[in-house]
Amino acid sequence: MASFSVTCPHCHALLEVDSDRQVIVGSRPHEEPKTAASLEGRLQALSDERAAARAKMDEAMRVEKAGAEIREEKFKKLLEVAKSEPVTRPVRDVDLD
Repeated sequence: MASFSVTCPHCHALLEVDSDRQVIVGSRPHEEPKTAASLEGRLQALSDERAAARAKMDEAMRVEKAGAEIREEKFKKLLEVAKSEPVTRPVRDVDLD
């Protein structure tokens, strides 16, 4: 049984292949080297995440406020148009008979 090892280009796992049968007979998952994260580094990352979340929330609030102002302005314009038009009865299907 002749076998050789190759590295998967997708997941970087180490695959052991039997060349006679042309099948994978074993594998070992790729192990990422563990990095030692310092407490200060993690605290800085958390504060950066908090600042990014706050910036997103501020932007969403600004957009919502601007949208509310636009809707209020459109409502006032339509209300003025409605006040200037005479009041008429709506035509119903029953009235057409």
